[in-house]
Amino acid sequence: MFSVDVLLVCCYSAFLLTVAYGFDVMARRVAVRAQRWRTGSFRYHDDHDAWTCPEDQWLWPASFDPEQRIVRYRAKPSVCNSCPVKSTCTTSAAGREVTRELDPWPHSEAGRFHRGIACCIAVLAVCFPLGMLLSRPSGPETALLLGVATLVLLAAVPLARHLWRTPSNFPEHVPQTAIYELKRDRFGTRWGSFGDADAEKLIPRENHERLRP
Repeated sequence: MFSVDVLLVCCYSAFLLTVAYGFDVMARRVAVRAQRWRTGSFRYHDDHDAWTCPEDQWLWPASFDPEQRIVRYRAKPSVCNSCPVKSTCTTSAAGREVTRELDPWPHSEAGRFHRGIACCIAVLAVCFPLGMLLSRPSGPETALLLGVATLVLLAAVPLARHLWRTPSNFPEHVPQTAIYELKRDRFGTRWGSFGDADAEKLIPRENHERLRP
């Protein structure tokens, strides 16, 4: 009743949809593991919008970067500089810094990138059965191809839903700052934050201005 070519196209379309969702799930899990690796043993307290370090000291919001859409949290320099385990945590004299992405997956920059790839794969999954219609299949085959294309399209809608639901909010209680070139903390790569030898050594990047004091 159905030709082998039509059945193969339908199966390949379903396979591509599976690949799209599998890629999205894999990217999400990698992002979660990367976030946990960057913050280490630091714990985030949503009710206070602050972090606590392994020594039970608080890191409070210091600034909000509107370009990268991340909130920077910093501990008091006096606390960090007198901490007995500072050498294993930070080399910054301005206090340890931890960053948090304001937008959840997939609204972060990396999330949008990987979700975009998943959406492209899903589009291909819809195009294959529609393209097969150009070969003028029989009536039952046409119905099958249209049905598969419709089902794949409906199944792919959740992947593209973030495109019109991207959040635009930002924390009003945290001052907005432009991007700064900071002297690297030797723990910056491990913890995903920036460090500086002294708070006075912040150097603005060219062509960026401070948005708020």
